[in-house]
Amino acid sequence: MSLPSQSSRNATRSSQVHYRRSSTSPLRKLIGLIVIIAIIVLVWFYFIRPSASKLTQESTGETNNGEIAADAQLQEREDSPVIIANSAGRPLPGAGNRPDASQEVRTAISEQDNSIDDMQSRARNSLPNTPAANPPSDSGSMDIFEAATERTNQPTRQEPARQARSNNSSSVGIQIDTARRLVAENNRVGARKLLSATLLEANTTHREAQSLRDELTAINQVLLFSAVADPNDSMTETYKIKSGDSLSRIAGRRELATHWKLIARVNQIADPAKIRLGQNIKLVRGPFHAIVHKSAHRLDVFHGSPGDPESWLFIKSFDVGLGSNDGTPTGEFTVSANKLENPGWVNPRNAREQYGPNDPANPIGEYWIGLTGVGQYSSLTSLGIHGTIDQDSIGGNQSMGCVRLAKGEIDVVYELLGEHVSRVLIVP
Repeated sequence: MSLPSQSSRNATRSSQVHYRRSSTSPLRKLIGLIVIIAIIVLVWFYFIRPSASKLTQESTGETNNGEIAADAQLQEREDSPVIIANSAGRPLPGAGNRPDASQEVRTAISEQDNSIDDMQSRARNSLPNTPAANPPSDSGSMDIFEAATERTNQPTRQEPARQARSNNSSSVGIQIDTARRLVAENNRVGARKLLSATLLEANTTHREAQSLRDELTAINQVLLFSAVADPNDSMTETYKIKSGDSLSRIAGRRELATHWKLIARVNQIADPAKIRLGQNIKLVRGPFHAIVHKSAHRLDVFHGSPGDPESWLFIKSFDVGLGSNDGTPTGEFTVSANKLENPGWVNPRNAREQYGPNDPANPIGEYWIGLTGVGQYSSLTSLGIHGTIDQDSIGGNQSMGCVRLAKGEIDVVYELLGEHVSRVLIVP
């Protein structure tokens, strides 16, 4: 039995403990937590939420009226340098090379490459499919000659504004690099089309034009002068030898507008009499034309339609000798039927000086290509392109007015130029 004093103290302590437990009940804790959450929600809703919404609009590029703000982004991409890589991974001349290119730049590179490839594809599709042409008429002949003369007489830009010269050089360099990439992709036809069009532009310098001719010569060494027949090249075709065929019959029947000896040359046929039945050979289809640049002592061979020199494709260049005292006239001519191998010759200035066929002392060599003047030049009938036994005269002015080519080169021009079809322009 407890003492009274003890009972009183225990009762008081028990009451105090009961009071403290009642003040921290779970219900009160839950109410307090709900109040705090409500205060946070109200503060976020009235003060923080508008700023977050605005930030979201800015990050998605939305303006106040809901439109996409893409102009600034597009301008930023356009102002960034685009790297155009060739097939070997090298940037083309004039293009930068940022080591940390973004995905947008890499996408732009791919799109630019596709654009160039599409351009080349369109160029290949527009390549004229030129059959043997009819003999050219006189109509429009002066336009052809004047166009070629105008290109020749264009200033060489040796002393233009430095910036203009630099820009043009960069442009030609890019074209050459693009053509080399096409060659690496086995697209020599597209490369030839691209470089020929660049060569015919009047504003190329002499050095740039020479670089273009060098590139084109290497391309044509495969496309035209080798036994390889590119299926995309309308200038060539394959043919299977049939019973009774000869190279001369094939050239005539297929209307190639070239000499049959060209077939033997490109197919490396040493003895034309020993072609085999069923043998596949490559044929080259003309017509081919020539432009003689007197100031450069150079003859350029082109391929294309006689009446459309702006679309001609460059083939090859040859050094020439010309007439003494500026005796080689300028003008437009066609190749006449007077094409001869091992011709005899009589000196027009001294009839006693005569040479028979196959005479090793014959000054005009082994080939003669007669020329007939067109239009106002129709009175020029005795001019011709021929060989020479004086190889040192090439590059000089020693003939009686005709155009001379060295041995080993006159025969190639002889085989390319066709009677009544090929045009020859002699320009200053």
